[in-house]
Amino acid sequence: MLLTKHADYSVRVLMYLARRPGEKVPIAAIADAHRISRNHLMKVSQHLARHGYIIGYRGKGGGIALARPARTINLAQVLGKVEHGLGPGKAADGAARDNDDGNFRRALEDAREAFLAALAAYTLADLIAEAGPDELAVRSCGEG
Repeated sequence: MLLTKHADYSVRVLMYLARRPGEKVPIAAIADAHRISRNHLMKVSQHLARHGYIIGYRGKGGGIALARPARTINLAQVLGKVEHGLGPGKAADGAARDNDDGNFRRALEDAREAFLAALAAYTLADLIAEAGPDELAVRSCGEG
């Protein structure tokens, strides 16, 4: 399954913040670490804040931080909020127009549900526990 850049960046932001619990992190620091546009990360951060995953702090010494502990942030829920095609019934929308008997639609819906069920087994804390800081940096640059 391919995820959009928005979903990819959303998870990267959350993982970066999870490695720094209680810290206010400037968006510029995340952008520099992952070589991502600051403007794009601003949009991602606004979306994550709207859904209650992060808190934004304005002004000098501001930044962003996790809104709650990493162990309480479920990967399937995050991706369901930030990835357009993963919401309820979304996988089958295009198939419904192309296949009147619905078999393809059911197959896509089953695949979407299995994908989300696999992701539901992981929290943000699980993700940062499995990848060391150096390994995460390499993956984030697209080299791994």
